[in-house]
Amino acid sequence: MATGLPNSHKHIRNGQSPLRFGEDGKFCILHLTDIHEVDPEMDDDENRSIPINRSAETLNVIRRCVELAKPDLVVFGGDNISGYWQEFTYDYMRKTIKKIVEPIAEKDIPLAIVFGNHDAEAEPHCPCLTKENQISIYCEYDNFRGTMNDEDVHGCGNYNLPILSSDGKRVAWNIWCIDSNDYVRDDNYKVMKDEGYGYVHDDQIAWYEKKAAELKAKNGGKTVPSLLFQHIPVLQEYNNLTEVSEGTPGAVDHNGKFYIAADGALLDGVLLEGPCPPDKVKSQFESWQKTGDVVAAFFGHDHKNTFTMDVDGIKLVQSPGAGYHTYGGNHGGRMIVIDENNPDTYESKVLFVDRITDGEI
Repeated sequence: MATGLPNSHKHIRNGQSPLRFGEDGKFCILHLTDIHEVDPEMDDDENRSIPINRSAETLNVIRRCVELAKPDLVVFGGDNISGYWQEFTYDYMRKTIKKIVEPIAEKDIPLAIVFGNHDAEAEPHCPCLTKENQISIYCEYDNFRGTMNDEDVHGCGNYNLPILSSDGKRVAWNIWCIDSNDYVRDDNYKVMKDEGYGYVHDDQIAWYEKKAAELKAKNGGKTVPSLLFQHIPVLQEYNNLTEVSEGTPGAVDHNGKFYIAADGALLDGVLLEGPCPPDKVKSQFESWQKTGDVVAAFFGHDHKNTFTMDVDGIKLVQSPGAGYHTYGGNHGGRMIVIDENNPDTYESKVLFVDRITDGEI
């Protein structure tokens, strides 16, 4: 058992070489979301078991996607561990994070993370299971590029990662990592069960706009093109979906209403479940429109969805769930390639990974 827990102040990552485009002008990102890993040893309930094959399959997804993408950066997209398990101790949390980081760290590939709604869900029962303690563990790895928070704002793990041009003379692109939080909470930080999922708060948006303005000023007044990663999608995904009657072929359910993606609504991928954004908040997307830097935003949360849609010039992209300790169909990740000389677009491909075991899953 651990004798002490990491403190929760901001971590400053000094001494790391900056992210940089290769000589070919390309930069590859691997998005692995909803890994949902646990430690099978922590199952102490005789009425519940954790098939060992689930962890084997999950770790194979991570390793195989790394082999296929050969990324310059890996981004964990939230729900990195199944933090709703009340059996989590600090040691189990540490072991679980180690399992999913090691396939990245052993290849010395830079890693960034965002948190999802489940990473610290059991915190009221497991006081060690805070996002601050989790990110402190990630920060022990030399390849980790994240921070606790860039400023004192809502959530944990709000930061940006500039990517230098191949000659190192300018910031060619930027990566935003945003904590979309977990659930709507009251002033005493208690979950308000009927208010839905969490959202990006006004102070986070203000920090993003301030930081984007700083990047623009340092770039000679030109907006720095950016990709954004967070767990929970924005409500504007429903701008491209059409409400239909129950029983309509291909319709997905969300809060008792049914939707389809009409012809042309999706640029690629599939809609297999109703997106689950925060119920009411729209201001984050409006901030992206105002700031003008976000080329595409990548989400997890809805494990079966793999679509890309264009909403008012911004690509909203869902990546598949990677982990086997939760629901889902095909498991994998998303490979994203950006070009330092093409600030308006990117290339993207979903990577599905076949199973390697035959046992219970």
